[in-house]
Parts: sequence; structure tokens; C-alpha cells
Amino acid sequence: MREWIHLFIAELKKEHRNNFHSSLIYFSLLIWPAIGFITAYYSFKPFQLDGSSPLSRFIDPDHLILFLLTGYLSYIFFWSQVQSAWRMGYERQSGTLEIIFLTPVNRLALVYGRSFSTLVEGVWLFFVFVMLTLFFVDGIAVSSFWSVPFALILLIGTAVIWGGFLNTVFLFSRDAGFLYTILDEPMSIFSGVRIPPLAFPIWGKIFSLVFPLTYTLNIMRKLVMEKAAFSEILPSLAALLVVLLVLVIATAIIIKKAEQHLKKTGNMVLF
Repeated sequence: MREWIHLFIAELKKEHRNNFHSSLIYFSLLIWPAIGFITAYYSFKPFQLDGSSPLSRFIDPDHLILFLLTGYLSYIFFWSQVQSAWRMGYERQSGTLEIIFLTPVNRLALVYGRSFSTLVEGVWLFFVFVMLTLFFVDGIAVSSFWSVPFALILLIGTAVIWGGFLNTVFLFSRDAGFLYTILDEPMSIFSGVRIPPLAFPIWGKIFSLVFPLTYTLNIMRKLVMEKAAFSEILPSLAALLVVLLVLVIATAIIIKKAEQHLKKTGNMVLF
């Protein structure tokens, strides 16, 4: 455990020095997500959202801002991991990632440390913006004091595990650039960031199950918008834990096979 803590701290320092060397970067951490949120909010404004609207079956018009705030906050957590993985692939192509096999630390600790450090650096400013905005938003309903902390811990843990998997895939793939494309808008659309998955046709609902963000958002909104008790989120939580277990196992298997492949061929590209 001490090794993991030291590695997480080291990765935080490294990420900060490598990627946050200008004040303009901090400006973009707030402006880009805020613009996305505002764009989504005003894209709903021209439409009728009262009780006669088909969308009102899935979104309470009075809770629209809260719905979008939780959606975009969670999306930024997950999207920061896609960016981290994309940079990981770029570093491999530049020949600067031999450290992952030369270092004596646990390989999983390395990829999860990188994932966590990117998360902390990439979302904190928008997180502060969302927390301040929530003070002016009506409709927050929690069943207990643990609801919000539990939702945030779940969001962070899920994003880190998702990021560890993506970092591993991008590290050992010849060209994972296509993943960067399909994990942008599809994740935003089908995970329920702007529109709940229940509003999609059957094929869209099935596709939404691919993304851990779908389960996380469902749990978060039940906790902070529907005042759900712990027993009510158990089915979604169980499904999410199964998905996370699959991701952890897949990450460990890919790292092991990639290391065996490198020792045999001298090539970091596994697929």
C-alpha cells in the first residue's frame, strides 16, 4: 500500500510538470466544460419541456440544470481518462515509455497512478464550478448524509479503473486513435450525459451498457435527484461492480501478455 501511495504522489507531480505548465491550461479546464454544459442547457430551451413533452417522461423539467450538471461533471471525469490514454499512446510512439517495463513498481499501480493523477489535475476546476453552481440550483434531494460523498467516491473510483484500462490499451496498441474518436461523442450521447438512456431505442440502450459512465450516472442521479436509499441502487451498483471487475481483469491480462510479448520480440506493440 505504501508503494502505491508513493507512486500516486510521484505521478501527480509528473503530470503537473508535464501538462500544466501554463496558466492558459487552467483557463481551459473551466471554460471548455462550462461551454459544453451551457450549450447543452440552451439546446433544450427552444423545446417545450412541460408535462406534455415526450422528454418529460424521462427528465423532470424542474431538475434539468441538476440533470445536466451531474451529467457533465461525470463526463469530464471520464473524458479526462480518454485524454490521458491518448497521451500515453503518443508517449509510446515517441519512445519515452520504456519506464513501464524498467521500473520495479507494480504495473497496475503505475497505470492507475497515472489515471488518478490525470483525474485530479484535469477536473478539479470544473468540479469547483459545479459545486458552487449547485448552491443556486433547486431540486437536490438526498436520503442521507452519506449520499453525496458515496456518489463522488464511486465516480472517482470508476473513472480511475476506466482510465487504467484505456491507458493500457493505448500503450500497447499500434494505433488506438480510433478509440479516441468513438469514446468522445458516443460516450457523451449514449451514457446519459444529456439524454437519459431510457429515451433511446433498444439498440441505443444496449450500446449504453458498454460504458461504465452509464451505471455511474444512474446511481449518482438516483442518490442526489430521487432521494434513493441504498437498497434502491443495489441493482445498478452490482452491475457496475461486475463491469469494473471485468475492466481490472482485462487490464491485468493485457499488461501481462504485453510484457511477455516484449520479452519475446522486443516490441511494445501487442495488437
